[in-house]
Amino acid sequence: MEQSRAGLNSDNNRIPRLAVTQLTTVSGFTFPPLYSYPPFFTKQPNEQTWAHQSSQWTALILAYCRHHRTFRLDLSDETCQTELFKNKSINRYLYLATLRLVVEKMVAAGTAEYDPPVSSKALPTGFLVYWKRPEEWATVIYDWIKASGQTNSIMTFYELTEGGDLVHTTEFYQLPEPFLRRALDVLVKSGKAQVFKGVGEDGDGVKFA
Repeated sequence: MEQSRAGLNSDNNRIPRLAVTQLTTVSGFTFPPLYSYPPFFTKQPNEQTWAHQSSQWTALILAYCRHHRTFRLDLSDETCQTELFKNKSINRYLYLATLRLVVEKMVAAGTAEYDPPVSSKALPTGFLVYWKRPEEWATVIYDWIKASGQTNSIMTFYELTEGGDLVHTTEFYQLPEPFLRRALDVLVKSGKAQVFKGVGEDGDGVKFA
């Protein structure tokens, strides 16, 4: 990671202003200044501070996953040792228990969904990351359908997200099926699409109005 110096803005109820190291990964993602502040990795006992801290973690997770087109993360100790949750330069990482609390807030806010769905007897083992909400994916997909003149056409889910040279240039290229289905659900409810159950190896299909 490349390093640069940056100041940390805060108010009196949070953390003092100081110089911290801002990190940029080899993939070009720049972590926020808070990522280089050790207390950021420890759950703060004050509720107001924790609310701010968890919102900053949410923003970081969404930004990082958007940059890397990551759609799902495991809830595991191994995940907490990846660069998203561990800053090796200050030897700090987010504990799994704290990550679970952050994800719980994300699920409540609609920016994440447990995957697989949680049961009453087991802890969640992973979560889908909605760095674009289903409504946003629906807009992206339908705008492309209109722009490419494919309204009233029928295509399989695979053709929509994997097939054809035009699809390779879209933002929804290789969009995982759970995200695609949620986006199509939005379009179905608004009368802009109709989903068909597939037969054999063809898979499910969709017609756009």
